Amino acid sequence: MKSPQPAVLDVRSEPYTRGYYRALSPAQMSVALESRGVCGPDLSAPLNCFELGMGFGLPLVAHAACFPHMRFYGNDFNPHHVAYANELARDAGLSNVEVFEDAFETLLDRDLPPMDIISMHGVYSWISPPLRKVVMRFIAERLRPGGVVFVSHNALPGWAAQMPLRELVNLHGLRQVPVSATPIERLSQTLDFLDDFAKVNPAYFSDDLSVQARLYGLRRLDPHYAAHEYFNPDWHPMHFHQVAAEMAEAGLEFAAPAVLSQQVDAAILPPATRELLRGVNDPVLRETLRDFAVNRSFRWDLYTRGAPQASAQQHAQFRLDRTWILATARSETRESPLSDAAADHVDGATALRLLDALAEGPATARELARRPELASLGADFIVDALMLLENEAQVHPALPVALRESARESVQRFNKAVMQRPDDDGLHYLSCAASGQAMGWSPLAMAQIRAACQGAQTADEMVQAMQARFEGEGEGQMPAERLAHSARCFFASRAPVLRHLGLL
Repeated sequence: MKSPQPAVLDVRSEPYTRGYYRALSPAQMSVALESRGVCGPDLSAPLNCFELGMGFGLPLVAHAACFPHMRFYGNDFNPHHVAYANELARDAGLSNVEVFEDAFETLLDRDLPPMDIISMHGVYSWISPPLRKVVMRFIAERLRPGGVVFVSHNALPGWAAQMPLRELVNLHGLRQVPVSATPIERLSQTLDFLDDFAKVNPAYFSDDLSVQARLYGLRRLDPHYAAHEYFNPDWHPMHFHQVAAEMAEAGLEFAAPAVLSQQVDAAILPPATRELLRGVNDPVLRETLRDFAVNRSFRWDLYTRGAPQASAQQHAQFRLDRTWILATARSETRESPLSDAAADHVDGATALRLLDALAEGPATARELARRPELASLGADFIVDALMLLENEAQVHPALPVALRESARESVQRFNKAVMQRPDDDGLHYLSCAASGQAMGWSPLAMAQIRAACQGAQTADEMVQAMQARFEGEGEGQMPAERLAHSARCFFASRAPVLRHLGLL
C-alpha cells in the first residue's frame, strides 16, 4: 500500500531556538587554543569571522558588539532567521555585521574576504554527506593560513544506544501523524504515543535505562530544538576520527576541545585511563579513545590550518598570566559550585576560596597562587579549577583592558537593543565587554538590569520600575516584600559584579 505521507519530514523551514553559545566567541576560542599550547587569533586585529548556518544569529551579533573592530558574516537559508539577525544588528547600531539568506551551495559564489575564523554549531551532523563536502570546500577556499574552524556535532559512541529511539520518533512522526500537523504538533503527538508505548514495557526501553532517560528528557527540551533534532531529514552522529578525516581534506588539524572544562582530563578521566592514554601517540586515536572512555554524545572542537604551536614558555604564560574575573555574585553561588566529577577534582571549599579571592578583583592564576590561603594548590591546579568554574558560569577569562574599553559603547548599544525587545521575544542574553561573550539572565534579572541602566539607584526605585510586571500572584510574579528583597540583594551583591563585567 502506498503511504500518503511524505518520504521524509522536512523541518528546515521551522524557526530554530534563539540560543547563545559562548564557545563561538573569538575570545573563548583564543583561550581554548592557548590553553592547549596553540597560538590563537590576535584578538586586537581586524579579523573576519563567518558563522555557517547561523540560525537567528544571536552569537554572531552579540560577538560583533564585543569586537567592533572585527567583521562578522553569517548565512542561513531561513529568511526569518536572517531578518531577525539583521534587525538585531540594526537596532544595536552595529555596522560590522553582514548576513545572507543563502544555502551553502550558493554561498560559494559570494564575493567574500579571506576568513580568520569559520564556525558552525548544530550544522555538521544535520546536513547530508554531499553538503558536508560543499561546506568543506567553502572552508578550503575561504580560510586563511593560521585560521580557526569551530565545529560541533553529535558524536559516537554516546549516541549509539539512542539512535533507534531517534529512528522511532522520526518514523512515527512520518507515518502516524496527519500531514497537516505542524512540526511541534507532530512532536507532541509522537511523544504522547511513545509514553503509552513505554508503559507496555518494550524490551528496548527496559533493557537500557539510558533510552528511558532520553525519552523522559525529550519532554524537557525546547520543542523547536527537539523537532530539528528528531525530524530533520539528515542526522549523522559521527566518530571523532571521521570528522577529523574530513577536516584534514581541507588542510585542517585538530587543535583543542572548544569547551574549557573538557580540557581538564583529571576531572573527566579516571587515573588508570589517563595513564593508558599517555602511551597513545596518535592524537586522533587518543581523542577517539577519550570519547569511548566517557561515552561522549556531543563534541565542540577547534581545528586550525597551520596555526603555530606555542613554545613551552609561551604556553606557561598563556595559562598562568591570563586574567580571570568573577561572573556570578558570591551570594548567588552554591555551597558546591562544581558538580559531578569536577567536584571530585576540586572540592567545594577550594572552589569557594578561589571565588572569594576573585571577589576582591580580577587576578591571574599566578597571582592567585601567591595568596597564602591558595599557595598550597599550585598555579597549574588553579588554572584547571578556573576552567571548571568557567563551565559553571562562575568566572570568565577576561579580555585585555584596551579591548574592553574599545567595546564599551557597542556593547551598551547591543544590550540596550536587547532590553527594549518585548518579553515574548525570548531573547535573554546580554553581551559582556570584559570577557567578549554574552551571559544569560532570568526575566527578573533582565528587568533589574534594565531598571539600573535606566537610572534606578536604590531598591525602592527599582521596585517602582518593576512592580507593574513582577508584583502579584500570577506566573512569574511575587509578593511586594519578596520583590523588594530581591532589589536590595541586587544592589548589595549583583551590581558590583555587573560593573566589573561591563554590564552596568
